[in-house]
Amino acid sequence: MEQDLILIGAGGCMRELLWQIEELNVKEPVWKVIGYVDKQPCWKGNTSDISAGGIRCPYLGDDDYLLHIQKETNVTISVGEPRLRKKIAQKLMNNPKLKFPNLIMSDTRVCSDIKLGQGCILSMGCKISTNVTLGDFVFLNIDSLICHDGTIGNYTTLSPDVKIAGQVTIGSECAIGLGSRVIQEVKIGDHVIAGAGSVIVKDIENPCTVVGIPAKPVEK
Repeated sequence: MEQDLILIGAGGCMRELLWQIEELNVKEPVWKVIGYVDKQPCWKGNTSDISAGGIRCPYLGDDDYLLHIQKETNVTISVGEPRLRKKIAQKLMNNPKLKFPNLIMSDTRVCSDIKLGQGCILSMGCKISTNVTLGDFVFLNIDSLICHDGTIGNYTTLSPDVKIAGQVTIGSECAIGLGSRVIQEVKIGDHVIAGAGSVIVKDIENPCTVVGIPAKPVEK
């Protein structure tokens, strides 16, 4: 049965999510997007509605709008930046009426034994193999791949076309850039940023930014 859904954010991630929801609903209606919230409306011409594909999404108010909702409401944080996603989630969890479903888009292939937290987004084309664990509010962008026995921490974002080999652990609030690769059995700590196209071949313990092939920390 189709369920109402409110999106948080007004940027590119949100518009891509609108399009993916439209594609998901083609086979069977799953989500009805009733509007979006953000600090301020996103004006385009004389309207604050946001459209993508065939979905038009009206502005409902700022984040505080959600804090005052008195009935159970599904909410998705369509924001790519991990720290901001965490900040929003922690604020909204003060309202027990808000629910954070996992959105699994069309054309994903997900093993039945994976473990998901709450509020995750699995975008089109994602593939997740056996015995993989995703924490809360993980955002997997289009065509991400996670091989067997992997763990992804809370609020981490994988950009499009990121490929993660088997038995890899990635900590919380990480951002793995477009087209990056992580070889098998690597462990990545919390708050790590990997630049686009990075190839990570050894453990990264401390919060840092890495780039290159092989990926190395950027000197401050």
